[in-house]
Amino acid sequence: MFAKKLHLTGLIRDAPKLSLPGKLVFPSMQNAGHFSMLGLGDVVMPGLLLCFVLRYDAYKRAQVSSAEVGLPPPLMYYHRVTYFHCSLIGYFLGLLTATVSSELFRAAQPALLYLVPFTLLPLVTMAYLKGDLRRMWTEPFIVSTPPKFMEV
Repeated sequence: MFAKKLHLTGLIRDAPKLSLPGKLVFPSMQNAGHFSMLGLGDVVMPGLLLCFVLRYDAYKRAQVSSAEVGLPPPLMYYHRVTYFHCSLIGYFLGLLTATVSSELFRAAQPALLYLVPFTLLPLVTMAYLKGDLRRMWTEPFIVSTPPKFMEV
């Protein structure tokens, strides 16, 4: 009763409400009144992985450019594919699979259930094939530039 009197007299105010876009809403193709939602975490978490992979690709490119120029080009096609492109294609396929399964089952599906395997499995497979798997997770991204002048 006392709180009600304080609220009526204006001494207690409601906390301001902060409304952030926490989800992306897409209309359903089959039902006009239904919508598919993609949470912000479904975009951010795989996005962090893609940022890590893009940085690792830049690190590898810097290592190759600072190495000897006389090396022959790699023969296998997977040596020319970057980790970023591999994971980005996996992210797209994971989103497509989540959307199709949501439409097919006509029920909400957790998008990360599809996004995590579709982004991590191609990345781990490609790193294993290239021989970078252990180095990718343990080596820091510090590019050592050789000094301009060497002491003899």
